[in-house]
Amino acid sequence: MIKLFDVNEQNWLDIAGLTVRDDQRRFLDSALGIVARGYAYRSCRASVIGIAEDGQIIGVALIRGLDETPACYDLQQFMIDRRFQGRGLGTEALCRILTQLAGERRYDCVEVCVHRDNRAALRMYESVGFIDTGYVDEDAPDCRCLVYRFPDETDGADRLISDFSDPQFRQGFRQYFDELGISVSDWDALFREMDGDGDNAAFIRSAPDGRIVGFLQFRPAAFTSWFFEETCGFIREFWVAPAFRGSGHGSALIARAERYFLEQGMYTAVLTTDTAPDFYTRHGYVRAPGCRAKNGDEVFIKRLA
Repeated sequence: MIKLFDVNEQNWLDIAGLTVRDDQRRFLDSALGIVARGYAYRSCRASVIGIAEDGQIIGVALIRGLDETPACYDLQQFMIDRRFQGRGLGTEALCRILTQLAGERRYDCVEVCVHRDNRAALRMYESVGFIDTGYVDEDAPDCRCLVYRFPDETDGADRLISDFSDPQFRQGFRQYFDELGISVSDWDALFREMDGDGDNAAFIRSAPDGRIVGFLQFRPAAFTSWFFEETCGFIREFWVAPAFRGSGHGSALIARAERYFLEQGMYTAVLTTDTAPDFYTRHGYVRAPGCRAKNGDEVFIKRLA
């Protein structure tokens, strides 16, 4: 599982051994150069973030705050060591960084400047929702300027419901089942069943114009043995409307649910999926070996604390 940590005076030398491939050196500073930049930019609230997988340091990133218009988080450097490339870890780490910044929300967007020849990096940034601004920096004419905008949380964007007679939830859920090709003969009965099925709840995300962006339905799930018990947050259904995909709303919804789980004393999230495993692994979920849902789908878990 990917974890982030602050690079400081006690651990900065642990970053020193990170390197990239020879053909990538012209796009990035060295690992120690990134640490030095963080020190030079300290007046801009710069932070050097270490990236680890299962205790092994695999990368480093540098982010600074830019207060001049347009104000943003500036992702100055992002490096994954050559030994760990090609496994999706860079995308997963980037998603973790975006989720962390979204929770902090000092600015409403993240910008990054990427050389036009660095096609692998461009694909990675675009895959998580960065878009080309069209701006060309006269000091870096060979680079593309990309921006990732955090989903708007104003205008009642996220609502927590436990009453599934909610019209917006019903609208979104019907669209979700239509997309899956699942037909339901009695919708009212289905929603009544949801209401009567324990501690079901859902976060609903709305656009400022009132359209539903998506929802995440969940409930507490207690796992017990003769000696141990743990209550986890079980993500039952999760959907983002096609018009809003690729804009970070899915990441924002799952981060909101995970914060809620922690607030309620649930330190593990669990889900099943047969449609989007890559999305969940990018957000820190791992397959649970030896565990399978009754419908045959794979089970994924994430330790939240």
